[in-house]
Amino acid sequence: MKNKYIFFRTDRIGDFLLSAILIKSIKRSDKNSFITVVASKKNFKYIRNIDFIDEVIQFPNNYLYKFFFYLKFFLKKFYLVGILDGKKRSIYFSFFVRSKFKILFTYKKIYKKKLKYFFSDIFLDKNCNDKISEILKLLNIIGLNFLNTDLNTINKDLVLKRSFTFPVQKKFTLLHLDEKWIFKDYIKTYQSIEPDNEENFFLFLEKIILKTNTDLFISSGFIDNKFTYFLKNKFSQISDNIYEFKVSNFKILFFDNLSFFELEKLILCSECLIACHGAPSHVAASFNTKLIDIIDTSERIFFKKWTAHFRNYFPIYRINFDKLSTQIIGELKFKE
Repeated sequence: MKNKYIFFRTDRIGDFLLSAILIKSIKRSDKNSFITVVASKKNFKYIRNIDFIDEVIQFPNNYLYKFFFYLKFFLKKFYLVGILDGKKRSIYFSFFVRSKFKILFTYKKIYKKKLKYFFSDIFLDKNCNDKISEILKLLNIIGLNFLNTDLNTINKDLVLKRSFTFPVQKKFTLLHLDEKWIFKDYIKTYQSIEPDNEENFFLFLEKIILKTNTDLFISSGFIDNKFTYFLKNKFSQISDNIYEFKVSNFKILFFDNLSFFELEKLILCSECLIACHGAPSHVAASFNTKLIDIIDTSERIFFKKWTAHFRNYFPIYRINFDKLSTQIIGELKFKE
């Protein structure tokens, strides 16, 4: 009989990629496991492509469908139920099913107090030094082990096999230019890192090339901003969503509105990723790609917990663009 595990990760891709370390460890250690992940609309398609997960279910948004979702699992038996997202809708599910282990990860102290009789163990964020230690503790509870290779949650071979509109022939530096760079488009309590003007921004791009002696690839988020418009106007369009600009013997390529799967392949093939912290950061960590990760000082403790397992990792705090760009250039390696 299979050991049935079900995990709830009804939030975003980056959150899932941390939990994927736990799930991969279980899949490797328990040869008799069958693993189901309940996902959100935002991460369902992504999780469905993970090779060590047996089943992915999208949590319904409609109230009637939610009722039938809970009913479908009523009194079913699992080996372990893991509420990794800490959401009420996921916690409710744990009341409907039987399992040997019921585990809850939460930021809410009140859950630790009120729900202690419903769960085998409750991991309160405040009590942990970092997220990887929580994973190790859970594995220890269920008698399974962890290997460093479990950090490599994304299958490199599968990523390399994916078709891509542009042939990647040599190493490059990758700059991920999403909405987190634009002050008014993102969290307004964060320190602004927005470049003062297009000229300063482009000078920064040239400095990256001069420091690294490599081509520079730029990817974008799903929201256009004045700097992505600037790149499209300044560069030559060479395909539907790829723009090119030549600098000496090198080139800058701007990839507009890539899918996340395409972005994964660029991260894998790059020498270094420069990005504001998010899902691409976790992808780089899985590939052990050098990562210059831009984070806000207001959440330094939070990010330290989430990145403690990152390798080849260089965090930089958000600061005005002139100083930030200087720090980024300083972290880049000169290539002969």
